[in-house]
Amino acid sequence: MKRIFLISLFFCLLILTPLSVVNAQESYVFNFRLPSYELYAPAKIIVSFVYTNNVSTNVRTLGTSLYKVTTSPVQVVFEAEAFDVYTIDVLIEYTIPVNQTILIGLYEGGRATKGIEFDTSASRIMLTFKVSVVEAPTYPTAEEIANAMANWLQSYLSEYTAQMTITIDKMGETTLVVGVLAVIGFVVSIAVLVAVFYVHRRVAELSEWGIRHESEHRKGGG
Repeated sequence: MKRIFLISLFFCLLILTPLSVVNAQESYVFNFRLPSYELYAPAKIIVSFVYTNNVSTNVRTLGTSLYKVTTSPVQVVFEAEAFDVYTIDVLIEYTIPVNQTILIGLYEGGRATKGIEFDTSASRIMLTFKVSVVEAPTYPTAEEIANAMANWLQSYLSEYTAQMTITIDKMGETTLVVGVLAVIGFVVSIAVLVAVFYVHRRVAELSEWGIRHESEHRKGGG
């Protein structure tokens, strides 16, 4: 009975031992998927880690864009200028688990834009990136702004000059009309004065003639 128990225990140990090894190995695997990033061209990603000769990369693109991947025992550098969506897998392997801090630098347009770091203790590290490389926005230079302002000012002055010319022409026409009306008014005024003077003179003559005629009539009657 004891012998049967020992044999059963031995077989149980044989069954459980591989499972323990598998679990131990799985605990040393680190998979990390980073968020999707949008970077201006030219884009660059640098992954730094503890020294190892077992580093591999895989890059997938939506189009047929060109890119460059440089691998060394301590670093992986991905570079791209073409506008596209890139999915990058980086596999870092060691013979034993290694305590380290993985450093990731993201660069766009020739400048650093974001830094990422995380601690891990694993013998197999799998990193996955998804990066959209897009065209960088362009901004006018000081010279371009100055030229644009000068062109706008010149256009504004030309328009203002044209408006002033039209206004002056209209004012000239108005002045001419006012002058003609003034002359007509003056002539009319003179005519009215002459007419009034003539009427007054005739009235005076008639009054004098009436008075004289009445005087003569009185003398003759007397």
